[in-house]
Amino acid sequence: MASIEDRPLQPPLNELEDDRALLLHTHQNWRRSQQAGIKKDKHSEHEQSTHTTPPSSQDFFQIDLREADFRHQDLRNANFQEAYLPGANFEGANLRGANFQGANLRSVRFRDAQLAWADFSQADLIWADFQHANLQGTEFQHATLRGATFVRAQIRDGNFFCSDCAWADFQDTDLYGSDFQQANLNGTTFLNAQTTGANFKSSLGHYESSTTESFPPLGDSLFP
Repeated sequence: MASIEDRPLQPPLNELEDDRALLLHTHQNWRRSQQAGIKKDKHSEHEQSTHTTPPSSQDFFQIDLREADFRHQDLRNANFQEAYLPGANFEGANLRGANFQGANLRSVRFRDAQLAWADFSQADLIWADFQHANLQGTEFQHATLRGATFVRAQIRDGNFFCSDCAWADFQDTDLYGSDFQQANLNGTTFLNAQTTGANFKSSLGHYESSTTESFPPLGDSLFP
């Protein structure tokens, strides 16, 4: 059937038919304008995807994503504050500047992840895996890091002030200039770690290190 635009002009049968034809014509024009707008938006989206500017923050505030798979994703500046993420996998992800304040990150895998300037303040990181991760300037203030592993990670200028690092593993880790003031280091391993310029003032607990001469004396043990 030919569309209303293809028909030869004829006098309307009555006012109702005339109104119907006008309504149909208006609707067709609206659909054309919508389709044109969609094509334009797709073009803009393509332009944005090829732009080199880092993406804007992605908001995962208080979201429940236990055991979620974020491997190798670009999550720069993402907001995971107070999120529930036990068992999630961020292996190889770009998380520079991400916010994990107060998040539940038990047994989360951050192997080979880019985490420079990320914020893990007050986060639950029990048994978290940071092997080979880049953690330059990362915040761990008041975080729970019991049993976490940082083997061969880069943590220059990291902030572990008042954190619980009991039984954590920092073997072969670069901790240059990092701050462990008032941290719980009971059972913590620092074998072959680079600790030049690190601050262990008022730290508590008994730890293991192959370079004990680079560590200042610790405070009283939490477990006498």
